[in-house]
Amino acid sequence: MNTNGAFPLALVLTTAIFAGMAACDGTKGGPGEEGLVREDLGTFTTDTGSGADVPFEAPTDAYSALITCGPYGYDTLATAESIVDPNGATIYDYNDEQGTAMRVTTTDDLLPVLIPESPDLDLAAGNYTLRVYVDASAATTISCSALYRTQEPTADQMVDVHFVFVGVDGEVPGLNATDAVDNTLLDDTLTRVADLWSGFGFGIGNITYEDFGGDVETYNSVDGATEFGDLLRTNTSDDRQITIFMVSAITDNDGATILGQAAGPPGAPAVGGTSKSGAVVTVSSLADGDTDTEARIIAHEVGHFMGLFHPTEKDGSGHDPLSDTPECTSDPDGNGVYSTNECSGQGADYLMWWAASASSTATSDDEAWVVQRSALPQ
Repeated sequence: MNTNGAFPLALVLTTAIFAGMAACDGTKGGPGEEGLVREDLGTFTTDTGSGADVPFEAPTDAYSALITCGPYGYDTLATAESIVDPNGATIYDYNDEQGTAMRVTTTDDLLPVLIPESPDLDLAAGNYTLRVYVDASAATTISCSALYRTQEPTADQMVDVHFVFVGVDGEVPGLNATDAVDNTLLDDTLTRVADLWSGFGFGIGNITYEDFGGDVETYNSVDGATEFGDLLRTNTSDDRQITIFMVSAITDNDGATILGQAAGPPGAPAVGGTSKSGAVVTVSSLADGDTDTEARIIAHEVGHFMGLFHPTEKDGSGHDPLSDTPECTSDPDGNGVYSTNECSGQGADYLMWWAASASSTATSDDEAWVVQRSALPQ
């Protein structure tokens, strides 16, 4: 199996575009724990084919299941080879991903798998088998856990937001835990985020602030997947909130400058202490007074965290599993980039479009259906 991976889904500043990219149990019982069921699935070791079968049983009252397996390190990639449902049907096949109603990211260190990711595939109660593929030459042992959402999804939920400021008040005065509540730039940004999220059927709940207590000099400018994952690991909270680290700069493994970076899709909501426990966003747009761009970055990245993919990937190689988001098939100049102009009316106007554009703000009913079943909104 070829598992050539990319730095996780992100925003690239140099071209102003979005670019294509639990879990250990901690202390439970925090805010929003009601409506969630957690299960330690145990440890599994890959066989000679580099795969491991991970069985889990979805409860009768579950609306979604998030299975997380790892860690296996930043130098190793993993994905799902297949998923078999309680009826014995293969609902996901790596070799025919675009023919299924699911997508699974190829990712480093920790693999999150979310069911369902489309209204075309609901979560049936019963026994599933997830076959995890780890791209390693030696046998690899992983720990897996399940997080089931049993709270009924509705269109009036809220998402709690927790900001962690990593030494950024030198670029945006007042962007610290003490003064952020009165920061007009951040307030305008969040007002716009709420407007964008209304298309998903939820709003912003509690907003909290924290100054980063770790190595500010290192993490003020996040360089590569290892620093990204290690920064997210510092979020040890299992609370149902999106933790957003605000930093000065992000660069990917290839040296490209990134505006925003989400764990996922999906991330690991309500699971702390992992490399998939949040998102990282730069303050560069805020520093320029551009609150609209900052809001679209945050809204887009949290969409990834809750399980949404791009309607069409930058190179046209894939599409999300949703029936009501347009697929772009146009690359008239043949340069291998499905640009916003080429894909006008074919998904480029959606918030989850891969390229950062002021016109990319639309949402769909299917997207709302997916994110309302994430463990994050409540």
